[in-house]
Parts: sequence; structure tokens; C-alpha cells
Amino acid sequence: MEPIKKLRSPESIADNTKKILAIESWSLVGRLAVRSAKESWLTSLKWHHNTLVDALTLSTSLGGVVAKLNYSNQVFSLSNSDGHMRETSNAELQSLLGYPPPLQHLTFWVRGVPNPDIAVDDKAMNSRGALVFKQDGWDVKLERFDLFSDLVLPTRVTLIKNGLKIKLVVDEWLT
Repeated sequence: MEPIKKLRSPESIADNTKKILAIESWSLVGRLAVRSAKESWLTSLKWHHNTLVDALTLSTSLGGVVAKLNYSNQVFSLSNSDGHMRETSNAELQSLLGYPPPLQHLTFWVRGVPNPDIAVDDKAMNSRGALVFKQDGWDVKLERFDLFSDLVLPTRVTLIKNGLKIKLVVDEWLT
């Protein structure tokens, strides 16, 4: 059965969401593309999540680490050139990246669910099987779902806000 077909009824969606939100630790390996009016870039991504911290490693296609970012309790830490982590403000991170990273939401969106703490606008499943909604000013499109263990998880997430487009492709889920 195609994974997205498992999510056709409200009961199956609610059951999948409940299972996803119950997982306290997960990892993914994928690729991240960011495009704005001024620039665009592509990087490999390793993301480890647990109840205490989100640890993201951004790498080049050849495996060289570009940056390591930790996010915990609304605090960002960024590795510097010698590998030491230092706390950084959201404004500094936005200046470095060129956009405000929506990590507080992305930990939910990447798993195929809206952030339960914020209102959702216009949630629907389109004719191609993508789940689309608006949350906190972001247009979120969850597409290309796959089955991992007994969970249906997206393998492509697209975010758009104010001329910025972020696309995350998940190559492997580790739950």
C-alpha cells in the first residue's frame, strides 16, 4: 500500500500524529536547499532530535562540515571555526543565514505534523497527496511520504515565507 493512502481518514491521520508526537528521539539524514532573492545554497543535513536538544550538522557534498547548530529551549548554539560551540542570538543567526530559521516549528513540520502550540490556517490535502497548511506566516507543503516502521513520514518538506523557499529532502529516517 502506498504510504499516503494510509492517511486518508481522519482517524488514521490522528493515529499517525499521536504516534509521531510520542517519539522522543529521532534522526534524519537528508539535503537542505535554501533560495532567496539574493542567494541560494544546498547542503547535506544530519539532524538528531531528543527531548533536550536538536543538533543539526550541515555539510558540503564532499562531507566537509559547514556548520553545527544546536537548538534547545529557544537558545541557539553554533560551532565556530575551531569546533567550539557558542551561544548565539536569533538575530545573529538570522544575519549569518540570511533568514530566520523556524526550528521551533520545523521539528514538527519535518515529521509531518503542524506545531500543536500554534494555530493552523488552511490545512488540506491536495490532489497530489501533499498536506499543505499555513502556520506562523509560513506556507508548509509536506509531500512524498514514506513508511518508516509503522509511521507515515514526509520525505520532502517545502517552506515558503516572504520570498524565501526552504526545501528539505529526507533520504533516511532513523526512529
